[in-house]
Amino acid sequence: MSTEPPVNGVAAQRVRADSCPGALALHTAEDGLLARVRLPGGRVSAAALRALAAIAEDLGDGRLELTSRANVQIRGLVAEAGTELAARLSAAGLLPAPRHERVRNIILSPLSGVDGGGRADMSDLVDELDQALCARPRLAELPGRFLFAIDDGRGDLLGIDADIRVTALDRHRVHVWPGDVVLPRARAVAAVIALSEAFLDERAAQTRDNACAAWRIRELAGGAAVVAERAFAGQTLPSVGLPRTDPTLSPIGRVGVRALVVLPPLGRLDSGQARTVADHCDPAGARVTPWRSL
Repeated sequence: MSTEPPVNGVAAQRVRADSCPGALALHTAEDGLLARVRLPGGRVSAAALRALAAIAEDLGDGRLELTSRANVQIRGLVAEAGTELAARLSAAGLLPAPRHERVRNIILSPLSGVDGGGRADMSDLVDELDQALCARPRLAELPGRFLFAIDDGRGDLLGIDADIRVTALDRHRVHVWPGDVVLPRARAVAAVIALSEAFLDERAAQTRDNACAAWRIRELAGGAAVVAERAFAGQTLPSVGLPRTDPTLSPIGRVGVRALVVLPPLGRLDSGQARTVADHCDPAGARVTPWRSL
């Protein structure tokens, strides 16, 4: 499902639509159907983790698979599982906006607000962005591969191929890319929404002959620059490159007195292991990391 070789530096248009898996748009794999459950910020409550374990036992192959976008997959689903799966995910609070379920791709520095690292706790920005995305019907058109990253300033997400990135500069200011603009933290989500809508506008403008459109900002002709120009046209905003950081990826083992980071083999948990994690979490639960750890 990759793009064809670039033509004059621009990725050729695809010939079929985005088929990225979701919780409702199931994907056919060799071991049955696959569901991908979005977890904005990688966060999953203890209760939701127990619900996922039960769903994997009853409807899937009994395992939960962590993904490189801090989501969870359930594999081995049978064809008739879709309706019950949706109902049980909804009851667990994991499907709050069905039309937007594939676009809630938000990753967060996993230890933000936990270990005292970074420049600011960015956890609340995840909720604000998730709510803003789901409140706008048009943004349900974003491709399932479109990715938002919220870095708390420690730089652990700088190596992630995000379409839109917010990085804390301090407790009151953020750096937003595309655009390399510096904004008050209170304006961060509005800027991200503007960039998302600008991507859809530019994608529509570049689509030709009813061919399927770009899935990522970097696939547009002009890439990030044209999206930033659309989103911030007519505004005079301070611009700065990100300060140098020495990013440390999420460690394995105890982190201070508040957290334990574990790495399941191959990023997979059986239902019993998932329940053990839930039993040892506070009610807020666990965070899945982009490195397939917890």
